[in-house]
Amino acid sequence: MKICLINNLYKPYNRGGAEQIAELQAEGLAQAGHEVFIISTKPLFANRKSQIANRKSYYLPGLYYNLNKIPKILRLLWHLVDMFDIGNYLKTKSILKKEKPDIVITHNLKGLSYLIPGAIKCLKLKHIHVLHDIQLLHPSGLMLCGKEKRLDGFLAKIYISLCRYLFGSPTIIISPSKWLMKLHEEKNFFSQSRKIILPNPAPHPFDSPLLDKKEVRGEIFRFLYVGQIEKHKGILFLIKSFSILCQNFGRCGFELVIAGKGSKLKKVEQLAKPNKYIKFLGWKQKEETGELMKSADCLIVPSLCYENSPTVIYEAAATGLPVMAARLGGTPELIHGLGGILFKAGNEGDLMHQMKWAMEHPEFLRKIGEKSRREIKRFSLKFYIKKLISIL
Repeated sequence: MKICLINNLYKPYNRGGAEQIAELQAEGLAQAGHEVFIISTKPLFANRKSQIANRKSYYLPGLYYNLNKIPKILRLLWHLVDMFDIGNYLKTKSILKKEKPDIVITHNLKGLSYLIPGAIKCLKLKHIHVLHDIQLLHPSGLMLCGKEKRLDGFLAKIYISLCRYLFGSPTIIISPSKWLMKLHEEKNFFSQSRKIILPNPAPHPFDSPLLDKKEVRGEIFRFLYVGQIEKHKGILFLIKSFSILCQNFGRCGFELVIAGKGSKLKKVEQLAKPNKYIKFLGWKQKEETGELMKSADCLIVPSLCYENSPTVIYEAAATGLPVMAARLGGTPELIHGLGGILFKAGNEGDLMHQMKWAMEHPEFLRKIGEKSRREIKRFSLKFYIKKLISIL
């Protein structure tokens, strides 16, 4: 089959989990013998010849990649214009007419145009849409813990109604979590679509063997955070909680290692600097992240926003690293399947209690890691593509 894959960002401009899943999907479908081409965006002044090796790709210039650099008031105007971007609608429709794919798989369309589902329907193509977050329910794609009512506001209802109308009912809707699918169903999305729960494929397991943690860390228990350095990811909350834990213990036999990049980078560096038990490493390549996970004792995912299916949890499971995560969104589904520890989102007391418990029960923690490494095989790319092809 000839398959068109559309996502608002793609390598070399990828930066988040949705892009990683889209890339894995394209790679897996190509390996299975299907012809895959990509439609995505690129920064306005990027190299016009941006291409993906061995794969046909179309990059439409736009502001999305650098959206966070635009003043907030202009960003609000951009969201409105972006929904009805007739230019990208016509360009995408022209590409689809030229390429004549059998199936179109869309991921996040923010930054491309919410008119694209209409173009696919007009051309009578089979349309599969993959959910990643709540971009169709709120322009930011974020819902913070304690701020759930923002989806019930007057402007939010107008936005949701427009998105529901523009997207209509694609042939098939795929969601990695039951939570995200249910949330869209409650807002009356995709009434005529076939709905499938299909967990994301795990990133390729790191090739090097597991390290002996005792040999690597000595007597220090190592907590690890890997991700965006943003407030909604809970990194500031984590540093505050960890600092209180250090004060309560006095002399620490544990440390917190942080790896990532984001808009709160300087603030995190300032918070981490006075505490000798916090090590900030900055952004790391995938292979370096794998080695960090193998030398750590527990990964912490302290998100303050509702997440669908965090990629970092899959990565940790592939290395046998136990995960401690906020009980929010689709994360509990993933933790129940792979194994791990949950705590109440944004609750310092509960997080510190679970961290203390983890340090006091290293053998139980090791068993959690062993279970995760076994269970991650059910999330292999090969299994994912086999399942995906069966429903196309």
